Amino acid sequence: MEEMLAPVLFMLLVGGLSGYFSGKVVKRISGMALMIGIIAASLIILVYAGTFNVNLDPINASVANFLSVLTALGVVAMVSSVPFVASFIAGIFIGYRRY
Repeated sequence: MEEMLAPVLFMLLVGGLSGYFSGKVVKRISGMALMIGIIAASLIILVYAGTFNVNLDPINASVANFLSVLTALGVVAMVSSVPFVASFIAGIFIGYRRY
């Protein structure tokens, strides 16, 4: 049991810290949400009009690779990441609330 404690604590620490800093970044970026939305909408309009070309093949390949790895690992990957995800979510809430 003791040999499992160190990796779980490490995942909790890394998840909490990364969640905390992600929460701070989300809070900072949320002030610029209107500008980001305008830029995203203008890029979508440019792509639709054909002025701007986006190559989606690398993105599709990355998603397919991720899904193949996730399918091969199955439930083991999902269950092993529960402590990280839980501490990440807690860190996001703490980082977003503090300024």
